[in-house]
Amino acid sequence: MSTNSNDIPLGNLESQLFKIPEEDLTELVAKLERRALDPSKAPGVGKILDQLRPRLAILKPQRQATLVRFFTEPFADLLYTTGEPRKPVGRIPRTAIVPCYKLLQKHSEPSRIERYQQDLDTIEPDNDEALMTLGTGFWRYASGQLRRVIDEAEKDKLAKQALIESLGDPFLYSALKEIVGVLEVAVPVMELRKALPSTGMSHVTNANLEDICVALNTVHQKRPANAEFVVFVILARLRNPAMIVEIMQRVEEAGTLADVSAVTNVANEAIVSQTEEKIRTLGEKIQSSTSCKSMALQAEAYVKEVVGAASAIGNTGSRMQSRQVARTKTEMADLVRREMLEAQDNLTSANMNSLGGSSSARDQIVAQKGVEDRIISLRIASRFANELDLERDVNRRLAELEESVAEQSKKLLGDLKKRDYEVLSPEEAERQLFTQVRLTELLLGPEIANRLRLDGEQLLRDY
Repeated sequence: MSTNSNDIPLGNLESQLFKIPEEDLTELVAKLERRALDPSKAPGVGKILDQLRPRLAILKPQRQATLVRFFTEPFADLLYTTGEPRKPVGRIPRTAIVPCYKLLQKHSEPSRIERYQQDLDTIEPDNDEALMTLGTGFWRYASGQLRRVIDEAEKDKLAKQALIESLGDPFLYSALKEIVGVLEVAVPVMELRKALPSTGMSHVTNANLEDICVALNTVHQKRPANAEFVVFVILARLRNPAMIVEIMQRVEEAGTLADVSAVTNVANEAIVSQTEEKIRTLGEKIQSSTSCKSMALQAEAYVKEVVGAASAIGNTGSRMQSRQVARTKTEMADLVRREMLEAQDNLTSANMNSLGGSSSARDQIVAQKGVEDRIISLRIASRFANELDLERDVNRRLAELEESVAEQSKKLLGDLKKRDYEVLSPEEAERQLFTQVRLTELLLGPEIANRLRLDGEQLLRDY
């Protein structure tokens, strides 16, 4: 293998991610997953796999057929990576996998766990029927063992505290209960996961609706209280969470046996909770962004989700849930104003001064790229500013840039008329002209930019 996991420092892994050959990446992931079976190494391996996920999502290499991975399969849609100890409703942190699986091992017959792994090793990865047959028994056994642990903990405060301490964090206890809830209805959940599009559902077909009804009815007949986990899987697949309202209405019209009002309320709770989590996630995305444009695009995507959540809650949610979403919008507006708008003001001002001053050509090129990036980000922000009541903040910054660029363009044309070659060489004059043309085009449109170009080129011919 040409790429060794020990050769790439964790901090540099992101920059090397798309340079690793596919074959080597597959082998690397398999080795890492085998290493993760050692509890002492699992946390470090988890950090590496988190950095590999963007590439894995594209390539989807064959993963190691381990029982712990098979254990997580029914709730795979609900997994997320968290940077702090809190858990939104309907989502399960990846950090819960190893502690909960270790708990299963602790309360299981070692020979039975070993037999499940041996059976898994004999099944071809694409043999869905055989995997489902194995899973039917394994997931039932796993949920039964873990449910007994939870039931005992709920009866005894000391036992519950000991269990929470063994898991490592209080919020992992909530994750454990949701994991067990999904595993108890793993077969209909897995059948629904297989039937629905993997991600980003923008509409629900009649066939999708039929599959959803089958899943809800199957779960309702066996474990009515677990119907919420079907809803969580559906939410995880939707591009816009507001779609869940229409889906539940159509499910009710189709005559489902499940309590539609109850699962709709659960869906609303999940939407509110997951929307609140967007604030933290957006903050992380902004902090890791390499450009203003990237920040703005991230913010726009999250604003669309929050707006969709507000729409869904507004139709079927409680007043408290509506207030929670409204508060989330306010917090998101504060975050965007503080981290995306105000935090870039000084740099933008410095870049504009570089363009209009005596900085080196290299510095001015860097400044131009910075100003262009800022203008584009503000244009993107203007598309969602009204949703966050940030129109005045965005428009003021655009107006200030327009005024600065107009003043610099006017000054440049004046300098060209003076023909002072010692102050401004013809080459530098031409470069500055097309910088101003480009910025004018971004701010004021192509017609005004073209007039500036024609005026400047006329003066350059006589310069």
